[in-house]
Amino acid sequence: MKILSKQPTPEPAPEAGNEPTTDARDDAHELGGWSTGAQANTTTLVRWVAWAAICGSILLSLGTFLTRPTDTPSTDHQPPPGTGAQGAAGFATLYASEYLLAGKGDEGRLAAYYPGAATLRLEGSRGRLTPSQLTVTRLRQTGPGIWSVTVAARLQPPSPPVENDDVKGKDSDSPGPDTGADAGPPQGESVRYFQVPVASAPRADGSTGYVAMSLPAEVAGPGTVDSPHTVYGTPQPPHDRDPRVKTIRSFLAAYLAGDGDLDRYLAPRTRLTRIAPAPYTAVDLTSLAADGPADATGVPPDGTVQRLLVSVRARAADGTTLPLTYALTLKTRAGRWEIASLDGAPEARPAPAPSSP
Repeated sequence: MKILSKQPTPEPAPEAGNEPTTDARDDAHELGGWSTGAQANTTTLVRWVAWAAICGSILLSLGTFLTRPTDTPSTDHQPPPGTGAQGAAGFATLYASEYLLAGKGDEGRLAAYYPGAATLRLEGSRGRLTPSQLTVTRLRQTGPGIWSVTVAARLQPPSPPVENDDVKGKDSDSPGPDTGADAGPPQGESVRYFQVPVASAPRADGSTGYVAMSLPAEVAGPGTVDSPHTVYGTPQPPHDRDPRVKTIRSFLAAYLAGDGDLDRYLAPRTRLTRIAPAPYTAVDLTSLAADGPADATGVPPDGTVQRLLVSVRARAADGTTLPLTYALTLKTRAGRWEIASLDGAPEARPAPAPSSP
């Protein structure tokens, strides 16, 4: 069907001598001062400009994502090595060691860590307290660039003085220092805890510097808590008729003593590496506690999983034995037990849900 449109009435020609008309009347080819062709072209141009801007932004973001390394942070924002908690902990450990060793005349040594130590008057001989082991037991940030580090120090008892007959003189019967029974036994090894405040700030060369804000404060050590209940039952002696015992014995003999092929006792997709060189010559299984039947004489269906806590005594080359405990997960396949995992810790029993009021 054809749609007939009404043709516009032709405008009368201008009379001679009159100036051409330039009024703003809209005709069939003008809308609001824009010709339909110009409007269409402008609309298309605006649309393409908008799409170009959007696509350009997407491509720019994608390019930035693809060109930026994913395994290392940008060097513009990467902190200098040794910053933060790790650097503060190391600095505090060194400071605590120097503090414990310091004696009369060591004020300058301490001032390298804590400038205020330059005005101290230390007493006693250097090494009167000798730390044999230092470790950080608590680390917390108390403010921007401020760290509180608790260092545990295992201290050796001071060495008793060595008697010298030349010093005592020719008369060997002359009384010397009282080192007999009345003096009491020497003080034994002890563990003490020191809280060290450390401040950190960037240096002019871009590295991070540290300084102690005060002398260490001796504090109480961390408390202990009750051990959580585990999922394992009562430990039982191993029985030769238990197929789990054969697997565990063979696995630990290969793992600890290098006796046999380790992989043959592992479940598929389980990867473990034997200890090398082997630290023990033999392994004796002493007890096992299971999350399930304590004494199994048969092998359950394939895919059965059971967790066990196993105690052993491992014999070293010199004949001494060392007690060890392993948390293991076993799984059945093809009618036998296999080691599915060497667990990082015994499995704790879930805490009971709080009772509703």
